[in-house]
Amino acid sequence: MNKSSKYHHGNLKEEMLQLSLETISKEGIEVLTLKFLGDKLGTSRSAIYRHFSSKHDLIQNVIAYGFNLFEEALIPTLNKTNGTVLERLYSMGDSYLNFAIKNQNLYRVLFGEKYQDIRETTCTLANENIEDSFTLLIMLLEEGKEKEILKIENSFLQAQTIHALIHGIAILYIDGHINIKKNIKELYKISFDSLINGIKK
Repeated sequence: MNKSSKYHHGNLKEEMLQLSLETISKEGIEVLTLKFLGDKLGTSRSAIYRHFSSKHDLIQNVIAYGFNLFEEALIPTLNKTNGTVLERLYSMGDSYLNFAIKNQNLYRVLFGEKYQDIRETTCTLANENIEDSFTLLIMLLEEGKEKEILKIENSFLQAQTIHALIHGIAILYIDGHINIKKNIKELYKISFDSLINGIKK
């Protein structure tokens, strides 16, 4: 099956998003343009513009696509029916770090300052009824509180604190701090244990 016949079956947008992620991973988002995608995929400008009206629109879709992948990495660990609250919390952070390490350039796009405005618009447009990992994290903390495992006054702020901790470790790794690269899992375990010791009953 050639490319043009695949596109007629409605796969062009998906292929463009996948190519965008590959390009971000290998070369960074700076080289990503609609023309670049069209040249790489050998398709016309009109076909490209049927899916994305501008580079801004493309980046917004890439961010939404990237966050879907991020949620797919975290939600299963938070939705586990087996394992203790603390085990599930630890697994969530481990999955978070694995995603950040595997997708370093994409992670910067999703959580960095440069595309903050586009990210906020994308998140605002998202369906509020869809489960997200941050909401599930809050629910898990509430579960720990109800089971008298954790002493938490504000689950939302505690979830933000946990996110800040893991995000900080991820960024240190991505920025190339040698000691972090060598010991990231050990650092995460020590950090997690220190945090949990502060909120565990």
